[in-house]
Amino acid sequence: MVTILGLQIAGLVNGSIIIETVFAWPGIGRLFVGAVLKRDFPVLQFGVLCFAAMVVLVNFLVDVLYVIIDPRIRTEA
Repeated sequence: MVTILGLQIAGLVNGSIIIETVFAWPGIGRLFVGAVLKRDFPVLQFGVLCFAAMVVLVNFLVDVLYVIIDPRIRTEA
């Protein structure tokens, strides 16, 4: 259940690009769509870096939660 929750959180944040574009809400997702249309590569690189870092952070938090939730999981080799 924790794994699915982590994947859903990452999907929600990445889905903000579509929601902001469809409903014309100002936000970071709409900024990235505008950068794609204008070929603004530094903004696109920043966006990809931010979304990738967010996914890595959520996956790390899921791994930490596994150790907290299940005491049978050990951090030693």
